[in-house]
Amino acid sequence: MVKSNRGVLLSFLLAIIALPLSAKTWYVRPDGGTRYSVKAPAGQCDGKADARYPGSGVNRHCAYNDVRYLWDDGTLGNWGWVIAGGDTVVVEGCAASANQMNPSNPNCRIGYDNNIGNSATNTWCWYAPGGYGNNQGCHNPTIPAGTSAAHTRILGLCAYKGNCTPVNTYPYTGNLTQLFGGFGDQVVLNLSGTQYVDVQGLEITSHNGACVQYGSPAPKRCINQNPGSSDYANNGIQTDKSSANILLQDVYVHGLTASGLFGPIGGAITMTRVFVGFNGFAGWNFDDGVPTPDAVGSSIAASYVTMKGNGCDEQYPIVNSQFPAFACYDSNSGGFGDSWSGQDTTLSSFTCDHCIQAYNTKDGFIGPHTAITHLTITNSESYGNMGQQWKWGAPPNSTTIFANNLTIGNCRRMSAALPGAPSNYNRYLSLYCRADGDVFSFYSAAHSTVLFANNSTIGYSATMFDLNCQTKNTCGTTKYIFRNNISLGFLNPKYNPTNANVPGLNYFGDSSDTITADHDVYYNFRGHYCPWVGHPDLLCSNPLFVNQPPLTLKNESELDNFNFHLSAASPAIGHGIAVVGVPTDYDGATRSNPPSIGAFEPNLKPPAQKK
Repeated sequence: MVKSNRGVLLSFLLAIIALPLSAKTWYVRPDGGTRYSVKAPAGQCDGKADARYPGSGVNRHCAYNDVRYLWDDGTLGNWGWVIAGGDTVVVEGCAASANQMNPSNPNCRIGYDNNIGNSATNTWCWYAPGGYGNNQGCHNPTIPAGTSAAHTRILGLCAYKGNCTPVNTYPYTGNLTQLFGGFGDQVVLNLSGTQYVDVQGLEITSHNGACVQYGSPAPKRCINQNPGSSDYANNGIQTDKSSANILLQDVYVHGLTASGLFGPIGGAITMTRVFVGFNGFAGWNFDDGVPTPDAVGSSIAASYVTMKGNGCDEQYPIVNSQFPAFACYDSNSGGFGDSWSGQDTTLSSFTCDHCIQAYNTKDGFIGPHTAITHLTITNSESYGNMGQQWKWGAPPNSTTIFANNLTIGNCRRMSAALPGAPSNYNRYLSLYCRADGDVFSFYSAAHSTVLFANNSTIGYSATMFDLNCQTKNTCGTTKYIFRNNISLGFLNPKYNPTNANVPGLNYFGDSSDTITADHDVYYNFRGHYCPWVGHPDLLCSNPLFVNQPPLTLKNESELDNFNFHLSAASPAIGHGIAVVGVPTDYDGATRSNPPSIGAFEPNLKPPAQKK
């Protein structure tokens, strides 16, 4: 017994030694006070207690009432974080000062309080680098980095309490703490140059709804000048080539005139329950305008991440909760519209589980400029995007796994009315089905493996799978394996009225590309010879999804909310083959033996037993 107690004591002491003894917790709440510092001796609170300002005195043990006090005491030349690496910040909300234009208590404004520039009534960023007299730099400086054992944490109150409403639905209504940028602020939350930082329970946005920065014609052009700046923010979250080991969890980024996230990365990024949508230029734009590709070892692990409506400027206040876009733009009208936009970046790995890309005005996925060594996409959806629904690239010796995913190739969807959208949301859009409108367009490289397994894909776009090779005629060593997939073509006469054909199934952009296909269902494709000689496991039959619409469409909305479940008469039921690494279906149900083809196992009740 004595020996056991000593062991427990030793473990306890070792755990204490491993903790950062200097770590502190800082608090921001609407009933807190101003920041005390040597240069601000009239400041009311030290920020180190979850307590209101008692109403009198200076340097009391209480919370700040403005998140900006964490790095700015409002005096000339005193700009820098009060926290240290490994500390925790808890932001419940803020209280607008009497000088704040367009206050939004208890939401926290980032940037100037008003549009007249630095003055006695607008002291934020008196001496921020690039910010003196210019609100573009009026955001937080580099967050003090944590360590692998003790992350720096920037938390909304719900994350601190562990009761955040998960950010995996839209429209989202929950209990996140809101940070909103304004008056031309370049960035709402700056994550450049930092490592081992957790950001949880925050809503990152602006209160614009009036002006646009990208796109033409503009209902109103955003003005960035003092005095007279428009009340908008450019980007939600900024990263750079040294941003690494960052966690974004229960984070809701929307309503920025440029991008929800902006900049390359320098290491591991984890995104869990994140929504990035209705940002005027892109969802995440990795291109910072200079040749700074992501550092070797950069990776993204995303789960329950939604990219929606990017390329569209968001209403404020929101009236159309399902699709709150007051204007959308594409590359023809001076906009952009990618969801993930990995311009000239490289990633060691990218995993995307339960991701959704929908109704973005360009491509649904990260694009061919991004070379991903290990790509895994599972249980995810892409539909309604104006370019390709899925698009990526890969270097030699890479692996790609695409399994249990749902895809609708309806690249003209935003040419028509959308449920819950303003009637004129698409008045500036025209570049539907850009880059030939392929559903999938990606390349692989030599000595690589590409596995497509148990996916369900439908659509009317020109080509279902457009495959290419990184370097011409070098992909003969690459294995393209298509197994247990359903591919169904539709005819949309409005897509190509002069040549109203159903889609083509495969297009090989390089003569060295070949695929191995087995246990798949293909139906209603142009020039597709069925059955394939020597492949009895390849079915050329209608998959018969539940409530499947006619194969010749009359309007764009017929593929909305498509039911990918199999009807009782589907030939795909039980016709698949077990695939290592795909033991469950999209819903998490265990695969049958033999499994069904497609993303879902059938949920069919057995017939009642006769008595």
